Amino acid sequence: MATAQKDSKTESPAPTRYAELASTLIREISEGRHVVGSLLPTEHELAELHGVSRHTVRASLRMLQDLGYISRKKAVGTIVESANPGASYTQSFGTAEDLVRVAATEVRAIEAVRDVTLDRALARRLEAPIGSAWVLLSGTRVDARKGQTPVAVADIYIEATLAGLVDTIRNSPQVLVSALIEREYAIAIAEIRQTITATLIEGPLADQLGVEAGTAGMRLVRQYKDSAGRILEITDTVYPADRVSVSFQLRRGRHAGA
Repeated sequence: MATAQKDSKTESPAPTRYAELASTLIREISEGRHVVGSLLPTEHELAELHGVSRHTVRASLRMLQDLGYISRKKAVGTIVESANPGASYTQSFGTAEDLVRVAATEVRAIEAVRDVTLDRALARRLEAPIGSAWVLLSGTRVDARKGQTPVAVADIYIEATLAGLVDTIRNSPQVLVSALIEREYAIAIAEIRQTITATLIEGPLADQLGVEAGTAGMRLVRQYKDSAGRILEITDTVYPADRVSVSFQLRRGRHAGA
């Protein structure tokens, strides 16, 4: 079992100045202060407005461009492309890419939040470092079109340094946590790793999902990583087998045999 840590606080590392500016600009775009299709102020104007160097501004704009919020064109300027860019993830060398299709109306309902340190068993299940510190948000996922019966039970682990996101996650049940990490901390999610296993739904979990004990289920564990391979978020979600579908798209390599 995970070891609960009472009254523990993990301080977030101080963000760099360009990351702070990137986060500010992302928030302004998300709030509509810079609408899609409009031009951002020039580098010189942004530097004066925020009291930073043009080097800092350029680094911030590169980050926004990498995240899909803006594009930059010579003789035109910096164009706002999206207030909520959708990231697409592909694996190297054209290997298998797995996609989980979940109803667009499915939203989180967080029921408990606590600090945890991964013991050996939990670290093994999540494929994360033993002894690493996380904030665990536990609850259900509900499809609003089908009443309040949960479609899944989910544990969401965010790295302890991201603890400041808890209230935002609670208040934005329809937004992916990974998207909130990108928006609030200006950290790009570069990779998603997903493991799918079969499971039986027993005891309190069966009661929570409104199914009979022993019902077949599917466990989806996803890791969200930054470009350096650091795990920022892990989700551990259990669905009854009849409430989720998984499709695999296989891309054949150039030299694949028959």
